[in-house]
Amino acid sequence: MTTTATELHKIESLIPGIEFAKAIVLFAAEAKLHNLTLEEITSTHYRVNSPVGMVEFLKADAEAKLVISAPSQEALHLVKESVEHLIGHIDINIPPQMIWAGDFTAGVHPPNFLEVQVVKTAAFSSNFIRVTVSAEGIQRFFEGGLHFRLLFSKNLGFEARWPYWDDKGHTVWPEGDYELMRPVYTVRQFDKSAQTIDFDVFLHEGGPTAEWAARVNEGDKVGLLGPGGGWIPEAKYLLLAGDETAIPAISRILESSPAGTKGAVIISVSKKGMEAPIPLPETMSLEWIYRDTHGHDGLFEAAKQIEIPEVQEAFLWFAAEKKTAKKARKYFRNEVGFKADNCYIAGFWEEE
Repeated sequence: MTTTATELHKIESLIPGIEFAKAIVLFAAEAKLHNLTLEEITSTHYRVNSPVGMVEFLKADAEAKLVISAPSQEALHLVKESVEHLIGHIDINIPPQMIWAGDFTAGVHPPNFLEVQVVKTAAFSSNFIRVTVSAEGIQRFFEGGLHFRLLFSKNLGFEARWPYWDDKGHTVWPEGDYELMRPVYTVRQFDKSAQTIDFDVFLHEGGPTAEWAARVNEGDKVGLLGPGGGWIPEAKYLLLAGDETAIPAISRILESSPAGTKGAVIISVSKKGMEAPIPLPETMSLEWIYRDTHGHDGLFEAAKQIEIPEVQEAFLWFAAEKKTAKKARKYFRNEVGFKADNCYIAGFWEEE
C-alpha cells in the first residue's frame, strides 16, 4: 500500500542543522536499509512511501523541511517517532529538537497509547507467567503488529503517570520517582468477545518485568504502546529461531501459520529443564539448544545447519541476543541470500 497527501493526517517540521543536500543523501541510504526508495519528484522535493505513511523532503532555503502524512493519528505518530529516532542518530552535532506543527493536540496521550486493566495472571510453565489485560479500544492489538511496549512504574510503589504530547509535538515521559519501564512484549493471544489480550513474561532473576508480574494484582492499571513490530510471516517453509524472549512470538507464529506449513524451530534456553510448551505442528521440527554447553552462538550455529529447500520461498525469523542476531543477519543475508522481504532478524536484548 502507498499513501498520498490527500485526506491524510499531516505533521511537518524543519530538520535543524542539516543542509538539504546532506539530508537527502543520508535519508536515501537509510531508506535503502529498510527496503524503501527515496523518490525524486523535483530537485527540491523528494519522498518515501511506506506501508505506514509517507515522508516528504522539501527544500526550505538551505535546510530540509519534513512533511509526514499518514491515514491515522496512530500511523502518523509511529512514522514521526521513527523519523525522530533516525535523525537523533544521524549526526551528533545536531542538538536542537524538531518543532512540529500540524495534526496533534498538546497535553493528550500519544495516539498509540492505551491504559488497560489487568484481568488475571497465571503461570503456565516454570519460567513464564501469562498476563491478561482488557480495555475499551484494545481491539487494535488484535492485528497490525505482533509487539507492543508495556508501561509500568519503575518504582512499583508509585502510581504510574503516562506520557503526553507537548506543544512542539514531542512525547514527554515521566521522570524521577515516576519514571516508566518500557519493555517490548508480544501479543500472545487475544479474545475478541472478551476484549482481552494475553502476553507472556519470562521469569528471570533481576528482571524488572518479572518482578512486576509476580506482584501485579487483578484490577491494576498498566499502559500499552502499539501495536508494531512485524506480523505473521507467510511462506511455504519457515525457519524460526530464538531464545526464551522469542518463545511467545514463535508460538504465536506457529499457531497462526496455515496447516501444512513446513519448517524448523530452534530455541535456545539456559539449561535442560528450562524448556517451555511449544505449539508445534506435525509438519515442523523442534530442536532445543542449551547455553550452558553451547553458549549464545549455539542458536546461530544450529540455524546454519538447517537445509532450507528454496530460500526464495522460505521465511527466516531469528530473534536473540544482539551480538548473535548481528552474526545471523550478516550470514543469512549475505551468504544464504535472504532479502529484506523474507527475513526478520532482531536483537531482543543485549548482554552486559
